[in-house]
This record gives sequence, C-alpha cells and structure tokens, in this order.
Amino acid sequence: MKINSKINSYEVGDLVAENETCNLYICTQEESGRQCLLQIAKENSNNGDLDRSAFLLTELERYALEAEEEYMAVKEKPESMLNYQFGFPELVESFIFDEQDGRRVNILAFRNVPEVSKMVPLINITEKDGLRVDLRTSAWIVGKLLKLLVLVHSKNIAVRLLIGDNILIEPNQHYVLIFDWLAAQKFPGGIPDDICREEISEAVQAIITVCGGDPETGIFLDSDEKGFEQYVNHLQKLALGSERSAQRAHERHYEIVDGIWEHGFHPFTTHPLTPN
Repeated sequence: MKINSKINSYEVGDLVAENETCNLYICTQEESGRQCLLQIAKENSNNGDLDRSAFLLTELERYALEAEEEYMAVKEKPESMLNYQFGFPELVESFIFDEQDGRRVNILAFRNVPEVSKMVPLINITEKDGLRVDLRTSAWIVGKLLKLLVLVHSKNIAVRLLIGDNILIEPNQHYVLIFDWLAAQKFPGGIPDDICREEISEAVQAIITVCGGDPETGIFLDSDEKGFEQYVNHLQKLALGSERSAQRAHERHYEIVDGIWEHGFHPFTTHPLTPN
C-alpha cells in the first residue's frame, strides 16, 4: 500500500502497534529510502489527538534547539552537546489522508537511527528476551530519562506515559527516547508537584523492572555488582516518589553514580533474567 502526502510518498509495511487512538505501521519514504513509522488515527474523531501530539513534537524540537544555542554560549568543551532531540521522535510530516476518511497521519522517525527496529522498548528486554540490564547500564538510561524530563517539565509539559513499552533505547549509541506523546499534557501555570513526582517515579519503576527488580517491593536479584546496595536504594527512593524536581533528581543521580563508578562509556550489558 502506498500513501501520498503533498510532498512525499510512503510505501506502507507491517502493522507494528496499535491502541484505541491510532495504528502504527513501518513505512519507507520512497524518495529518500528512509525508514519511518506511520501513525494514523483509527477514526477521524481521533485526529485531534494526533494533531496535538504533532504540535508537541514540533515544540519539543524547538525547545531542544533553543537549549543547544544557549548551551553554546557557556559550554567549556566545543564538542559537548545537550542532544535533547534524541529523546523524542522526529516529526517528519503530518497531514490529512483524504483516501482514508480524512484521518490524520503523522510520519515519525528516529534521528541517527536508520532502522526503526534498532529502537527497543524496555519491556522487550525482560518480557521477550528474558534478560535484565546490569546496574551500570541502567545508570545511563535513568540519567538520560531524567535529563529529558528536566527539559520537558521546565516547559510545563507532562508526558503522562512513562511505562516500559513507551521508553525506547538504542543500545549501541545510548539513545533513550520517549516515543508516544499522545497522552502528554501542557500545564500553562506549571505542572502540579504530584504529577512531577509521579512522572519521575513511573520512569524509575520502569528502569527497576528492566534491571530484574520489583518496583513495588524494592527486591532485586542478588548481585555482587559494585555499589549494589547504595544504587538500588537510590532507585527505590525515586520509585517511591521521593523527588518532585527532575533537575534535583538528575543532579542527585549523578552524584550517586559518579561516587560508585568511574566516569566513562559503559556498553549496554545484560544478564539472564533468571539465574541458572
């Protein structure tokens, strides 16, 4: 099946996900050969949800660019970048597809990731692959999630869907991305503290799960990893709602992490979820 917008043509492939609002298909932009995801409203009554999501993704890209420009004036290392834009999908375009009852289509892509299948939902690691990430791997996932929430919350946006199947990672490049922004809310007067706390808690609960832990009980698989007790206690406090500020949570996270492990690149590392 082919879908044409006013500026591009897309060859549509398999259905990869769906919810009550929309269907999601793999697609290929014919002119460039770029692999994307086609998000289409289930009914034209759902168009407003996709339209709002497209608007938020456009806003987030603008905020990321503004933050990068501000950072350029103060950064000490010329090569250092904030790279907030890797934390959410790129909106390639958004249009009404007349041949499908006027339903809205959003074309989404992942920056610097040519194959969409390289972005892996956290939930797949445990539920499909039967693996768990090591604690030091989880440290960079938590850090990047909290960093993105610093930006998002500072713009009075709440994600409202920080669960394991909406947090995607590209393991080799260390990208951490929140995919679905359909439920996101904007609070012009500022996000209520309880929602900020809930967002941080929910995100960290998803990380505890991918570590093989239980976010409700705080029980982790026994480990001889360096800093095990200190680090898992830190995660459990965040999961229980100890912090309402993403900025403070991010700063405290790296105080803990830098006190346990040497600074440097740590490759994506997993272990069997069930010990032999």
